[in-house]
Amino acid sequence: MRGFTNNSRRLRARGGYLLLEVVLALGVAVLVLSGVFALAAGALSISETIADEGRAQISQETFLTFLEKNFEDLPGNAVLDLKAKDHGSHFLSEITFQNVPISFSWAGQTLSPEAIQLATVLRADGTLDIVLRYFDEEILDETADSPALQADPVAEIVLLRNVWRFEWRVLDGRTMEWDYEWDIRGRMPLQLELNAVFHRDGEEVVHYFWIPPKVNPETIINSNNRLPGGGQRGGEEVPPEGGDATPTVPPVTPGRGQPRTPSTGGPPGVQLPGGTR
Repeated sequence: MRGFTNNSRRLRARGGYLLLEVVLALGVAVLVLSGVFALAAGALSISETIADEGRAQISQETFLTFLEKNFEDLPGNAVLDLKAKDHGSHFLSEITFQNVPISFSWAGQTLSPEAIQLATVLRADGTLDIVLRYFDEEILDETADSPALQADPVAEIVLLRNVWRFEWRVLDGRTMEWDYEWDIRGRMPLQLELNAVFHRDGEEVVHYFWIPPKVNPETIINSNNRLPGGGQRGGEEVPPEGGDATPTVPPVTPGRGQPRTPSTGGPPGVQLPGGTR
């Protein structure tokens, strides 16, 4: 009996690992592998977040550079109209430019719009899309009292998506006051201020765009047509002063695309709900 017991102990010692030892080893391996995979997933998530933030920052800077370049290149006869509307959580705006020589390619064809519009469009999730619209006809009248003409854009391009805030203000160069709307024909504001939050949890961005004062090219043409001492006026021979006959030239009535006499005062004050930011 004693010998049989010793042999059983020897067989147990040579039989390998116990089931409990195998289970413990597998549990430790699972924990180690889970930690490795968690670290890898965390590193991948951080890298994707950094990449997304970098792409968003590049898009934001490109957008601001695009606006800055186009505002600085506005001609002297450009017409600007800014409308704002309080929509509760957001201010929706439409800033329209007319007499702006811009051409773009659409569906393989080169188009030259008569007017362009940068509008904020409210999405179903409460964020904003920044849309650039092109019109093949004039949508602004030469008088501020007339409402904008109704027309459908020939093309629309979404420049930014899911913007949380996008609000404009204009600086009147004569009164040096800021306002949320602009409907003065014949002159442009001195500066444009953009107050934007490009992401729901993003930082507030306040950017100023300078609009350099420029001479209306039609004013220069009209000045050259009124030459003293005789010359050409609109392709018609004009005799020098003191001549026997002086042809009567009908006055030029300002129409679309022609300058009007600038108003002497600033824009009417527009106080939107929510006050001044």
